[in-house]
Amino acid sequence: MALMCLPAVWNRFPLMFDDVGGYLERWPTGSLGHGRSTVYGLLLWATRWDAFVPVILMQALVTTFVVDQMIKLFAPRGPAIVNLSSPRRSESASSDASTWLLPCVIAILALTSGVAMSASKVIPDAWAAPAVLSEHLLAWYRDDLGKRERAVMAGIVAFAGATHMATFGVLAGLSALDAIAWLARRRLRVAPTGIIFASTAVWSGLLLLLCVNVVVAGRFALTPGGEVYLLGRMVEDGMAGEILREECPRTDWQLCAFRKALPDNAEAFIFDHESPLQKIGGENDPGVRSEIISIITRSFTRHPIEHFQQAIALTARQFVDVGTGGAMEPLIAQHVRWTLTLYAPQLVQGFDVARQQTESIDLSPWSDWIVVPISIITSFILPVFAVLLWRSGRRDEAVLPAMMFMALLGNAVICGVTIGSDDRYQARLAWIATLTVGLRVQAWARGEHSSRIGAGVT
Repeated sequence: MALMCLPAVWNRFPLMFDDVGGYLERWPTGSLGHGRSTVYGLLLWATRWDAFVPVILMQALVTTFVVDQMIKLFAPRGPAIVNLSSPRRSESASSDASTWLLPCVIAILALTSGVAMSASKVIPDAWAAPAVLSEHLLAWYRDDLGKRERAVMAGIVAFAGATHMATFGVLAGLSALDAIAWLARRRLRVAPTGIIFASTAVWSGLLLLLCVNVVVAGRFALTPGGEVYLLGRMVEDGMAGEILREECPRTDWQLCAFRKALPDNAEAFIFDHESPLQKIGGENDPGVRSEIISIITRSFTRHPIEHFQQAIALTARQFVDVGTGGAMEPLIAQHVRWTLTLYAPQLVQGFDVARQQTESIDLSPWSDWIVVPISIITSFILPVFAVLLWRSGRRDEAVLPAMMFMALLGNAVICGVTIGSDDRYQARLAWIATLTVGLRVQAWARGEHSSRIGAGVT
């Protein structure tokens, strides 16, 4: 946990992001924000008096706990080599090595990925990877987990899904793949033993979000904003301008008046006060949202092939966009500081003097030369391992790398297509590839393999 918290400790304040204000203001304003979960917002609201330190500790604990469970299942502790002349000495050496295995793994992950940056940052990104790993363990290794471990992992899955719709989408996709594997269990000769338990945890996250939204904003609705971000992505890649040029003038599309003045990027279109979107009423206006849906639908109807090709390109780009060079850049939007001034004025001074806001911190060399190549290489190794294990008859062991690859691919599809490529979206999950490959290599080095999944399936 201390290793996970080091970036925040060094910064003298939890790492912040431009979206933090949007989460914090959900409860006091009693409203739903685009892409800003009320569930995570309540967590920030409850911990604002403690400078969000409980949030960082919780994220560090969750990450460490799940990694520890992965080690226990896929790198079982025990003597790998027996010293025949001194068995006790061999067992003692093995015990000492296993004691240091967890901190060593955490240290390697922190050095080769953005996992510590995510854990130290006040944003729900830190929950994505632990939730994916927890969902897999609940579905495929339920019988190897204790009741307490299952309960904690179910809570992680539900909370993570409620804090970010993209994370929920990935978890729901994994749940669907688990169901397919269970239906085809006789042909595959492997099957998830805890599919109902894992699926219940996933969909409980959606129910949690709906219930909290009712409490906070009086609306039984999901976190809004998906269509707005999708149109912003289409503005950035030119597809929105193309459909406006083809369809306008139209009396039901106010954006026709701005078809020649669309900004070059999605953020400017969505957030700038002088953007065309704000000038026609803003993303919260029901009429504007109806127009956005109409434009998107018309574009998909007229250009299905172009959208499919763009989706493939965006997915591929997002899959390898895993850098963490901007993890400690100063905040651009002043909205965070304004929100802190309004709802947590005691934090403003600490926020202002933090290294993130006062120093020029360039993490690009570390990101470009260590994080990016390791994350990309291990991500592409996952399907190779899955195929090799499957063809060698060890189908139960092939499931983990296969499902982790599908999680990374699903995340790239959801984030890349809906919002557009951004390194933060893939970096928050990429370290599961490094962990999975590392544990697989460690098991091979010890000459170990397990056959727990699908026991009894014929």
